[in-house]
Amino acid sequence: MKAAVYHGIRDVRVEEVDTPAAGPGEAVIRVLRCAVCGTDKRVYLHGQKNVVPPAITGHEIVGTVHELGDGVDGPAVGTRVIVATPIGCGKCIYCHREQYNLCEEIKPLGYDYAGGFAEYVKVPARGVAQGNIIPIPDSVDADAAALIEPLSCVLNGQEYVNAQPGDRALVFGAGPIGLMHAGVFQAKGCDPVFVADVSAERLAYVEELGLGTPIHTTSDDTVAEILDAADGEKFDCIVTACSVKAVQGYALKLARKKARVSFFAGVPKDDPVLPIDTNHLHYNEISVFGAFASNNRHYREAAEMVARGDLAAEKFVTHKFPLDDINAAFAAIEAGHGIKIVIDCE
Repeated sequence: MKAAVYHGIRDVRVEEVDTPAAGPGEAVIRVLRCAVCGTDKRVYLHGQKNVVPPAITGHEIVGTVHELGDGVDGPAVGTRVIVATPIGCGKCIYCHREQYNLCEEIKPLGYDYAGGFAEYVKVPARGVAQGNIIPIPDSVDADAAALIEPLSCVLNGQEYVNAQPGDRALVFGAGPIGLMHAGVFQAKGCDPVFVADVSAERLAYVEELGLGTPIHTTSDDTVAEILDAADGEKFDCIVTACSVKAVQGYALKLARKKARVSFFAGVPKDDPVLPIDTNHLHYNEISVFGAFASNNRHYREAAEMVARGDLAAEKFVTHKFPLDDINAAFAAIEAGHGIKIVIDCE
């Protein structure tokens, strides 16, 4: 089969490799689309400890079931599916709770296991047993379906924020994840919804897609800029969808009483410590949450949202490249072009 093989930093080559076969308990998926994630970009530019070259990355996968190993009941061959990324050990307390994303020995597809930037991908027996192969309707466009994985992560974060109709919502970051958060806030009836970013190009998509009010932050006083744009009112729900530590501090300053704040995006590991006035949280009853990846139920919920059209997923796909041109896709994402980039593996 054809696959984009990661040989090291900025070294991805489209090569012929062995097509995987399904062993007992395993399944092989014919990949239709695989979207490019921010972590795929990070691996491409900087490498990652659990991605050992030569490796096949890519985890935002949509395809059809190609082969089932002995002992696998389904989904049946030919079924259109998405594939959940986290594969847990099956033994720890988190796996027993079906919180596979928190497994202490997690081995995600596209990192520890070969991923979806290929014509075929094998789902290990542990992933099959966990229910990581999730059917989706044939009516869902393949490009749109490739956004179900990142949307599932958004829904995991949104679960903690617990947005209610009429809540004032703010998203920091107008990348694909931030725009999805804005779309989910709107779907939940939040009003108003603001999206703040330093990039005018990215903020243009907020208006184009009708995802709320953009705020172009250009000064050193980001908090004042946002309050000015928001008529001086603070927010009930805030998501930080950009990897800038200072933004987490801005979010806490912009949270009104009883607000829920999601530190959705991680920050650089060499400088992760944020001074926090804990009395501010205490007396104002502000809740702060982390969020990492997602679980199968989030994938199913995301698939239902995309199928219903709650989020115009197909509009998020601004660039599509054939597998042979995957390096052009990485160049586009590195340059910050568009919203979501999808690899066509057919």
